[in-house]
Amino acid sequence: MRVYTMSFKNVSVSATQDLMGLYSGSNGAIEVHSWVVGQVTATTVGNLRISMNRFPATVTAGSGGNAGTISAVRTGDHTATVTGRINDTTPMTTGGTEIGLLNDVYNPINGYQYLPPPEDREACNPSEAINVSLDQAPVSGETMSATIKFAELIPA
Repeated sequence: MRVYTMSFKNVSVSATQDLMGLYSGSNGAIEVHSWVVGQVTATTVGNLRISMNRFPATVTAGSGGNAGTISAVRTGDHTATVTGRINDTTPMTTGGTEIGLLNDVYNPINGYQYLPPPEDREACNPSEAINVSLDQAPVSGETMSATIKFAELIPA
C-alpha cells in the first residue's frame, strides 16, 4: 500500500463544486484515509452541505477546475496511477448510480476534518472514482484550502 496526498491552497470558491476528485486506474483501487477543508475569509457561521461520493462505472471527469497534483507521502514511492481533479464547477458523472458515502454540513468558521478509523475508510475499486463535493455555495466567495490523503491499493 502506498499513501499519497492531493491538495489545493488559497482558491476562491463561490459556487458548488467537486472540491477534490480521485480517479482510480484500471489496475488499482483507492482507500481514503482522511481529508480536510478550511477557509480564511468567512467570519460568520454559514453551514454548507458537503458530501463524499463513489462513482462506480464509466466515470467522466468534471470540468472548470484543474488537474490535481498527487504527491507520495514517502520519499521514493512510485508515482501514483490515480489521477486527480480539484475545484471542478461542473461535477463528475457516472454511467452507473452515484453512491453517497457521506453527507454532512461544513461550518466554514471551524473547517471540516474527515478522519475515520481504518475499518471505516471509504474506498473505490479499479476504474471507479471518489469525490469530495461542496453541495451548497457560500454566501460570498471564500478563500479555501483542502487536502485528501489516500492509499493506492495495487494488486501484487
